[in-house]
Amino acid sequence: MRFALTILGVNAATPAFGRFPTSQVLQFQNQFFLLDCGEGAQMRMSDFNIPRHKIHQIFISHLHGDHVFGLPGLLFSFDLNGRQEPLEIYSPAGLREMILAQLRPGVALSYPIQFHEIDTPYRNLFLKTRPFP
Repeated sequence: MRFALTILGVNAATPAFGRFPTSQVLQFQNQFFLLDCGEGAQMRMSDFNIPRHKIHQIFISHLHGDHVFGLPGLLFSFDLNGRQEPLEIYSPAGLREMILAQLRPGVALSYPIQFHEIDTPYRNLFLKTRPFP
């Protein structure tokens, strides 16, 4: 039985030399699960020979940029590579709107995405309201 966790990145929002934003890939048998998707996740998957086409579920822990800013690029890469298989994304509320805003106007992906919003009692710990200039 194959079970492996590959750490693609562990860094927070501020860039640091030699460290990458948060992303991990969990492999169980022949299934690959992406946990968070920081910027550079695709390149790190290439570094570790992770077959991106085998990722069918993505789990986003919270909506801070260092956990989600790599996701739009990954979704577009799936499309450019002709993906047909459905993709499931599990996340707190709000991610669906973030992604759909980048797909407008008139952009259709070659594969369906199913969003699963997970509401936990802890989700408000990650929500910070700051005035936007």
